[in-house]
Amino acid sequence: MNRIIVKVIILFFLITSISFYSCKKEFKTAYDHNKIKNEILKYPIKERIVKWDSLINLYQSDELSKGYLLFERGTDFSTLDNNKKANEDLEKALVIFKKYHLKEMMAKTYVNMGISYAFDGKENTATQYIFKGLDLALQLKNDRIISRAYGELAHIYYLYDNKDKAIKYLKKSGEMYEKMKDTEAISAVYNNIGILYQEKHRTKEAIDYIKKSINLKDSIKTDPLFLVEGYGNLGALIYAYSHDKQKAFEYYHKALKIAKRHHVKPNLIYINMSNYYEEIGKIDSAKYYIKKILNNSENENYKEKIELYDKLLYFDLKQKKDTEALSLLNIRDSLYKIQQKIINEENQKSIESNLALLNQQKQLEQAKQINNKNRIIFIFIIIIFLLGLLISYQLNRLDKLKYKQEQFILEQKVLRSQMNPHFIFNVLSSIQGSLIQNKPIISATYLSKFAQLIRQNFEYVQKKQISLKEELEMIQNYIDAQKFRYKDKFDYEINVDEQLSKEQVFIPPMILQPFVENAIEHGFKNISYKGKLTISITKKDDKVCFEIIDNGLGYQPKDDHKEHALDVFRKRLRLLGKEAIESYKIIRLNKGTKVRFCINLDTTKINL
Repeated sequence: MNRIIVKVIILFFLITSISFYSCKKEFKTAYDHNKIKNEILKYPIKERIVKWDSLINLYQSDELSKGYLLFERGTDFSTLDNNKKANEDLEKALVIFKKYHLKEMMAKTYVNMGISYAFDGKENTATQYIFKGLDLALQLKNDRIISRAYGELAHIYYLYDNKDKAIKYLKKSGEMYEKMKDTEAISAVYNNIGILYQEKHRTKEAIDYIKKSINLKDSIKTDPLFLVEGYGNLGALIYAYSHDKQKAFEYYHKALKIAKRHHVKPNLIYINMSNYYEEIGKIDSAKYYIKKILNNSENENYKEKIELYDKLLYFDLKQKKDTEALSLLNIRDSLYKIQQKIINEENQKSIESNLALLNQQKQLEQAKQINNKNRIIFIFIIIIFLLGLLISYQLNRLDKLKYKQEQFILEQKVLRSQMNPHFIFNVLSSIQGSLIQNKPIISATYLSKFAQLIRQNFEYVQKKQISLKEELEMIQNYIDAQKFRYKDKFDYEINVDEQLSKEQVFIPPMILQPFVENAIEHGFKNISYKGKLTISITKKDDKVCFEIIDNGLGYQPKDDHKEHALDVFRKRLRLLGKEAIESYKIIRLNKGTKVRFCINLDTTKINL
């Protein structure tokens, strides 16, 4: 019997070795980075991640090729705002580039790492890495990397509201592009400097730089839409600065001519002209330009249309044209209903798409881990079957899987309830509002934070435990998104006991979110004063205790025979033991609510 088993194992390893060698010989060819990169860049970014994964697995034994591939995958992860994975890949690539003394690739990697750390909220680390990349680029006299490093430094300082330094490094970036005679890039830099001066209310400097930007763009005639919007913005700035109607209208008409010549819709110009006529009291003329936008509108930007109809409605009410106002209100309400339906459908598709991608990536990771073990596992199954142990093993395994599945279903039910579709819609609507106000960089910053929150939710769905640090980062992103949505209607603070190491304490994911959501959505919703949310996390013996206090309207239990987030939370506590559920208390205060519960202090992470 033993001899037969030994022969089977030897035969299996022979077959495995031959198969592996054949696959490797068939698919692995000489690595040509630029050729492969250009081919993969043709695909959408999410598909590229999967392809980089496959290539990295294929070129495991070719260290330098693997370094280039890690660099590309890390760069794509950064674009997707998956900063943790981006920096993991870029760190590995940097080690390889240092080993082979590839200073240009080291410089590029440092700059890319700086960008990822910036969007991860680590300003000092971000600037340190970009300055390292800048130093190397200056040594190499690589103007392209130097100009990019200056530009990214400007972006980071803008993100952290240091506009003076942002302008300083934008000017340095512009000098490098001037040296390279890159007219397109110089124009973009001047336009950004103009926007920053505009935000600092230094209108004269803003006008000067936007003029420079437009003149450069006009000289190469590559972007008529930029020219139309640029001349429109310039006209509005000049009128705001000097009230020179003639000069402002000169730029408006120039923009209209370019728009007509290139078949570009001059909506921004019409808005500016409508605002001007409204300011001087010529309401009919102001309405005329709003109607021109609506008449020329062929797209399905319902948000923009609703705002335009709101403007017309305001004008009609101001002129006491009640019949016309009622007609406009009916149209506006119809558009709003359509918009709501479309946004809900798009949000649902986006969530489903992201879940599918996450599932695909998880399966790929699992496939990598078991790729070299699956045949050995198969042999063990045969041996167990021959020894008559397979049946008992399988029965025992099925019992365990059934219990785990029951736990998994409950966890999934909890986690699916965390991201409220209405919350997603409302935050996106707030970000859209800031985009309409022509603040793209601010909108991009909050959109990045919101995307990070969405990513954290999808990532933590896959885990049984996360660190206290990860939980706090996620809950801070959630609260910040709510503050942005509610226009700073409330403040918050998070206090963590110094005895607790946030990196070494592990808890079930998203355990605080239901109470934070209740405090904000129900406690602060209808208050007339400033809300305050306090989260305290303390160590008590071998327990970690959580306390959430708000000064809102107070806890109002629902009796609608439905299962709510707090009901599911109780079930989660029961899974953690009797002491956990007994520690759970909801206390009504004179003003607000206090929630308290404790769970076992766990410093060992459980991976699923």
